[in-house]
Amino acid sequence: MGVQVVYLCMFIREKRNSSGSVSVQIISKSSGKYKVVKTIGSSSNEQEILKLVYLGKQEIERISCQPKLFVSENDTIVERVFSVLNNADVRTVGPEIIFGKIYDHIGFKAIQEDLFRHLVIARLAFPLSKLKTIDYV
Repeated sequence: MGVQVVYLCMFIREKRNSSGSVSVQIISKSSGKYKVVKTIGSSSNEQEILKLVYLGKQEIERISCQPKLFVSENDTIVERVFSVLNNADVRTVGPEIIFGKIYDHIGFKAIQEDLFRHLVIARLAFPLSKLKTIDYV
């Protein structure tokens, strides 16, 4: 096989093993020597090998941190919107609707204390934030 895909100074190499399977590796060449950067996996199934080559290409993109040549306008808009958001900006819509039904289904509706119901639902909606629990109640 021996197919090589070139990405800057890194390559995807398909190396046939003595067992008959094919290993997919990310190879870097510097100063005339080849160095295995990462082994993606090995298989004897042709479809699985193609999948490993594709995963290797993705890994090279991640490692090299090079900008993509063809950036979609939709992708840039989505990235701009999500880059502005923080965890505090994301809110659960209708925790009473979702968690209230679960609360009732489990059988906690037998407890007639409204404050307990609100505290349980608030802790389910915001499990890490005591401040958000206070705001919710």
